Amino acid sequence: MAAKKKARPKTSGSSKVKKAKAKAKTRVVKTKVAKAKVARKRAVAKARKRAPAARKAVKKAPSRASRQVAAVRKAVKKAPAQARAAVKKAVRQAKKMPPKARRTVAQAEKKIARTVTTMKKKAAATAKQAEAAVSKAQDSAEKTATSLMDQAKDLFQKASDAVETAVENVMPGQSK
Repeated sequence: MAAKKKARPKTSGSSKVKKAKAKAKTRVVKTKVAKAKVARKRAVAKARKRAPAARKAVKKAPSRASRQVAAVRKAVKKAPAQARAAVKKAVRQAKKMPPKARRTVAQAEKKIARTVTTMKKKAAATAKQAEAAVSKAQDSAEKTATSLMDQAKDLFQKASDAVETAVENVMPGQSK
């Protein structure tokens, strides 16, 4: 007699099907977790954006320097990527400088700015002086020219008078 085989309990499919179902479940769980993380990050970012907005209302008007910095940052955003990278590198290196060096650089920048403004003022004053000198020279040239013209007229008048008297002396009785 042949040995009777034991009856296997019935399963709901092969092991491959089970593995596929398990993978699908883990995939669904992973996507749900990823979506939750993204939503949490968005909520945190929104909260961070709102917090400075509330603080900005309390702050006083921005100073001239901060406006200049903002304008530079705006221009940097429009610049090509290579230029932006160079600026970022320069800013990082400037932040790495020791405080004394930073103060020295700031003082040097102030001195340069003062020097530029004084030179502009001096140039404007020099231009005004030059303009005054030119106008004086022009006035004196006009006066000299008019006096020379007057002298020439007088000389011509004297010469014509001399010729007239000579003609009268040569031919008495004939006058103009």
